[in-house]
Amino acid sequence: MKILIVLSALKYGGAEKQAIVDANSLVGCGYQVTIAYNENGGLISLLSKSVKQYRIKSKNVFLASLQLSYHLLFNKYDIIHCHMFWAEKVSALPGKLTGHKIVFNEHGLGLWREWYHILIMKFISKFADRIITSCDATKRARIKRERLNKDKLVTLYNSFNETGGKNINENISEFLRNKEEFIIGFIGRFNAVKRLKIFIDIAKGLKGLIPNFKIVLVGNGEEMESIKRGIKEKKLEKYFYLPGFELNTKQYYNTFDVFVLPSVREACSVALLEAGASGVPAIAFDVGGNAEIIKDNATGFIIPEGDIDSLTGRIKFFYKNREKKRKMGDAAKEYIKINFSIKNRVQNLKRLYQELCFLKGEI
Repeated sequence: MKILIVLSALKYGGAEKQAIVDANSLVGCGYQVTIAYNENGGLISLLSKSVKQYRIKSKNVFLASLQLSYHLLFNKYDIIHCHMFWAEKVSALPGKLTGHKIVFNEHGLGLWREWYHILIMKFISKFADRIITSCDATKRARIKRERLNKDKLVTLYNSFNETGGKNINENISEFLRNKEEFIIGFIGRFNAVKRLKIFIDIAKGLKGLIPNFKIVLVGNGEEMESIKRGIKEKKLEKYFYLPGFELNTKQYYNTFDVFVLPSVREACSVALLEAGASGVPAIAFDVGGNAEIIKDNATGFIIPEGDIDSLTGRIKFFYKNREKKRKMGDAAKEYIKINFSIKNRVQNLKRLYQELCFLKGEI
């Protein structure tokens, strides 16, 4: 079976990372996979050499659609799998006009979309044969906001990355190797949605209460410099470590005592999955699909949206109750392994692809 995976960029992000994991896993199952993208990025080094690459030269949706149309005239695929809005807009009409089965993969809640985005989504969704939602919260949001056809929607959870784990970064800060430090971690994009400035408030709240804590924020993005300025203005530099973008995130998860996800909105966070798979209990606000990943008071804590006092209190709880922290981390590891494994996701993807090809009369 030949699969074309389409996405905007190979830069760090949960959806992008999931697309690459899908491509690598499907190749491992004997599928022929091509990944089409517009913008290169650091994640390309994670892509299996067996996955073919096709570069879409323009970011402009119209020009990108024309180029993809030409490609599809001379390259036949069984399934076109589009990750996120740009890829869906670029692929919908060309894919349908060339007789392909099309799968949309909606990773987010779509709360950012304006009325005209919603109209576009309603239109292009008519060309999709199936629409994968990354969690039930995403499915509910799509039905409520965009009135998408329920019969096309299927929840297929993201999965955690089972690879990695070697300490390949020799410059990793010394305090990450210091077992006496209590490490509060985050990995992801540095943008407004992630609400990372809240870590400055967390540091102020923990200062003097936990003598040896450190906050490690791994990633990059447009909020990086403002966060650094905020840390400096509050004279909290000694409590923070910001290594920037890292491919080998496993080495950081292995040092975290607790993972904190303070996002304003989330769907099925890959970072939460990877933290749990690494045996790290997590704390997150009760938004989107967080409660589908964290079993409250069992694998971590779900707290009221925006409640910084509760967030800081749960961090202090883990600091004072190390054995409880360990048990919750072990429970998280088992829960994620059972419910969010790559094996489960790929089996469900294969089943979906085969169903669509059967409807098409090719099996």
